[in-house]
Amino acid sequence: MNRRLGGWAVSAMAVVLTAYPANRLSAQHGSVGVQLAFGDYREVSSDLHYRGGGGGVAASFTYKKLGIEGSVLGLTYDPVAGSSATASFKATQLDVRVRYYIAGPVSAEVGFVNRKMKPEFEAQSVGAVRAGARMSYPLGPGVNMGLRAGMLFGSKFSGGGTVSGVGALELGLNMAVDALRGRLRLTGDYDFQRIARTTNGGGGDVPVPIQQAMGRIGLAVAF
Repeated sequence: MNRRLGGWAVSAMAVVLTAYPANRLSAQHGSVGVQLAFGDYREVSSDLHYRGGGGGVAASFTYKKLGIEGSVLGLTYDPVAGSSATASFKATQLDVRVRYYIAGPVSAEVGFVNRKMKPEFEAQSVGAVRAGARMSYPLGPGVNMGLRAGMLFGSKFSGGGTVSGVGALELGLNMAVDALRGRLRLTGDYDFQRIARTTNGGGGDVPVPIQQAMGRIGLAVAF
């Protein structure tokens, strides 16, 4: 999958269902979509710096107050000119989110992320459980915006290391515009993730943080 997706210029994610206003939560909705994705990835310091793009697939479904989202994304990262990075690598990222509508614009959200790197130790593979909240706002007829914030817990890395209980942060912004009476949806997303990873080489803890920012522009079909 990495070989097929890593060279694409498209990715997938349908994260638009939470942007529905509360009066539509009584129905069920689903969507499937594809997106262009562009990523910025850093490890240890800003000197180890990569940028790239890729593609993937995703699906979302909501019923009353409960919603589920899943996506698989492939990216190829190349060293940024002037950085200390020397080799490209491929990343395959699996995201799963389950949310429950609470009140007003607010939903609670849990899930997990798993990101695999190839070559394995060119960059850190990571897996973690996520928990946070999402807020959704209708901006006008067929136009919706969502904000999310959360933490990652129990992070595991291919090269070892630990993270404090509040050392891994996720932030996100998404927007959706409906067309064809809601059957077609244009989406835009921005996600930021920073993990304050540390390792211990015998001389005390050494900070080796991981940071990824990703922008996505896409098209989804709703049903």
